[in-house]
Amino acid sequence: MEYILGIDGGGTKSHLALFDITGKLIDFGHWGSLNHEGMKGSFDQFYDEVNKFVSQILLKNNVKIDQVVSAAFGIAGVDTKWQHDVISQMIEKVGFKKFTLANDAYLGIPAGSPTGVGICAINGTGCTVVGVNSQGKMLQIGGVGYVSADYGGGGMLGRVVISTVYEEILRKGEKTLLTPALFEYLELDLKNKYDFVERIYDKFGDHTLSIHACGRLLFDAALKNDKVALDILYKVGVNYANGINAMIEELEFDKSKEDINIVLAGSVFVKGDHSMSIDTLKEKLNKEKPDCNLIYTVLKVPPVAGAAFWAFNNLNITDKKTYYEKVCSQLQN
Repeated sequence: MEYILGIDGGGTKSHLALFDITGKLIDFGHWGSLNHEGMKGSFDQFYDEVNKFVSQILLKNNVKIDQVVSAAFGIAGVDTKWQHDVISQMIEKVGFKKFTLANDAYLGIPAGSPTGVGICAINGTGCTVVGVNSQGKMLQIGGVGYVSADYGGGGMLGRVVISTVYEEILRKGEKTLLTPALFEYLELDLKNKYDFVERIYDKFGDHTLSIHACGRLLFDAALKNDKVALDILYKVGVNYANGINAMIEELEFDKSKEDINIVLAGSVFVKGDHSMSIDTLKEKLNKEKPDCNLIYTVLKVPPVAGAAFWAFNNLNITDKKTYYEKVCSQLQN
């Protein structure tokens, strides 16, 4: 039997999907981060982690690596040609011969668009917009730290919540429900505002402060119509709309001949309890691109489905729709 394998290697969690050549799901694996940028051992540690992850799943299913005829990897931290080259070498060292490698953000396109063409906006741990046109040209906007100054992603939102509360209590900033919510999360009395910074540092120091938990407070406040929280989510929507708008122009999508699939992925978009960011994104894009047929999809399958479909696609399958539906239906849950 021959197999295909797809990996979504994120900055927080990673998934692996193993299928046989007929499109039957054999196994689905979970792992931690596969982003070398967050690892003390950098690329060498990436190799160790991905090798253990792959070996564990293949051994469990009595599959040899040379039976994997096609593989696709979406890995966080693949932002430059140099990083792509180094990580490709690591994947070859694991034993893969035929594979595709790209930043993990690209997986949302084949996962949400059967044609494999379109744009994916990731609002998860980080913030990235990627696109692939019908000629196969690929482009990434954002997701490169301070260089791109991204306004989105759970990590950034959590930091904005903290700084917004600091603004209110120590710079006479606008009153917001985020302040009592964050003080409660920190187990700190509102009267003790001068202990705020020290409590933040203490919790950072003992690793009990979750930036993503701070970010989730934003949605709770927005649901209560807190103006400050709504303004933050509005700015997130504008940031993504600007990125997608630029992507449409840079990749020269043929608006007269093709629909433009826009896939919204990542936990903040998919699981966020308030729609302000998505509503703002759509409203701004529809206004600025009235002659484009924009089709929006909130991704309901794990992005690793995109890696699996990409791997099948590399085998030049003729019935792409059937394989796409097989992959997505089995990974839906």
